[in-house]
Amino acid sequence: MLKFMLFLMFALLCSCTTPKSFNETSAANQGTDSQTLSEGAPFWENNSTVIWDKIKHSSTNKLQNALNQTNNPTLTGWLKLALISKKYSLDSQTLSQQLAQWRKEYPAHPGNKLFPDDAALASLQNTPPPKNIVLLLPLNGPLSAEGQAVRDGFLNAYYESPSKNQQIVSFIDVNKNANISALYQQALAQGADTIVGPLSKDQVSALLKQGSFPAPTLALNYTEVGFGSLPARFYEYGLSTHDEAEQMADKARQMGRSHALVIAPQNEWGQRIAKPLIARFQSLGGRITDTFYYSPSSNFSQEIATLLHIDVKADREKMQDDNTKQALEQQRRQDFDVIFLVAQPSIARQIVPSLKYYYVDNVPIIASSAIYSGSPDPQKDADLNGVYFCDLPWVLKKYGSDQQANRLYAVGIDSYAISNNIPRLSQLPNFPIYGTTGALSLTNKNQIHRRLPWIQMHAGYPQ
Repeated sequence: MLKFMLFLMFALLCSCTTPKSFNETSAANQGTDSQTLSEGAPFWENNSTVIWDKIKHSSTNKLQNALNQTNNPTLTGWLKLALISKKYSLDSQTLSQQLAQWRKEYPAHPGNKLFPDDAALASLQNTPPPKNIVLLLPLNGPLSAEGQAVRDGFLNAYYESPSKNQQIVSFIDVNKNANISALYQQALAQGADTIVGPLSKDQVSALLKQGSFPAPTLALNYTEVGFGSLPARFYEYGLSTHDEAEQMADKARQMGRSHALVIAPQNEWGQRIAKPLIARFQSLGGRITDTFYYSPSSNFSQEIATLLHIDVKADREKMQDDNTKQALEQQRRQDFDVIFLVAQPSIARQIVPSLKYYYVDNVPIIASSAIYSGSPDPQKDADLNGVYFCDLPWVLKKYGSDQQANRLYAVGIDSYAISNNIPRLSQLPNFPIYGTTGALSLTNKNQIHRRLPWIQMHAGYPQ
């Protein structure tokens, strides 16, 4: 009976066709993946946490439409819970209040396992946002453009918040003093009860060495935590390539792909994405068939042909004998069913056409956010048609405008949301902040994890 009800719920979610925002569109694709809809799929044997992980990534429109189509109390409870999670994502006090009310309505529902007892919810309801937030950012000199983008995004979120009249926000320029610990103490002396920053990895690492943090501190970069955890009241958040890499692997496995080619630059940035991508894909049962690490001097036409085991001379002769699509596709190697691509836009626009020229139209290409500049350029980006990539909801929402979507501006917006909701992220890990940089949750290492929406390039636009 439970299997049937769950199947009905996801059938309802998939049947809705109401237009969605960009983050909802991609989240819905993740939450209602076609392979989970089969009644005999292993997914239906999973527990409430796994079920929730799927349904919470469905769009608000799909959830609401599904709710309108069912009278089953168990399904109704799941759908209402997911809608509460989205509607009150940025307001921890109201979220905890709504969860308490939901529990009164559904006291025996399996969704109760996803959040703590009423006493913990009451504590969250009575936890006010911080009153004095100090940001440690580079505002002049090195990295000042990045620091100013974060500052502007933070202030935008602050001015739109109902808490602004009860809060003080101030800034300390980290380029005025090389001693980041001294600047941190200056923030505390100014009465800070929450500190955001610094931004550079070197300064985050230097600050981390002081070990003790009297006020909740949200660093805007990541350090290598290893097997341990960050100190109490110290948190890390930023645009982690590690998160993207693992989600690229997840996407491929969700699509049923198991044998991959990896194309990435032969540099530190390429390795930061390729290593966790490969590790994650292999941990999920995938196999890396081959890798191609390119350099600035790479001849993509020639090296892509080599990667695909294409003999260009023999290829031309074969085309003269049999120019059918099926015959041409058999020219290349057949031991892969997905391609992972790590490249900046200008490079990706060379690689993707080369891959298609050598007959990989029937193989999905999965890329990181790096392939999209954040500004619409359909004439050039038409070369990327068909490529799947993950990116910030903020960027995807703004793709049709003339304004360049600054990713660090989005970091500023979400750093304000995180700084106001740290206790909730700790106590309600199953209820993320649906922010401009992704669905944000706190790991057991005190690092913010971002789950990104997926999009595909069509006619030179992400759609």
